[in-house]
Amino acid sequence: MSMLSEIGLAPENPEPPSTPLRFLVGQDREGHWIVKESHGLAGGIFVSREAAVDYAEFEAGHRPGSVHLATQVLELGL
Repeated sequence: MSMLSEIGLAPENPEPPSTPLRFLVGQDREGHWIVKESHGLAGGIFVSREAAVDYAEFEAGHRPGSVHLATQVLELGL
């Protein structure tokens, strides 16, 4: 079992998902944890990965596959 599976995250998929991507969790260039909602309606900067994942899962209603871990650097557009 991969680490992503253990914490309930799906890896970022370069192919468009069959259901809309809801939240992407990753780090910016400075190492801050970032959450971005796919439509730009929600997100933020978090002190830890756990806090970012908790926020994203809560906002997504704990739906399986709605929170993905970024494979590249994320930037939060303000």
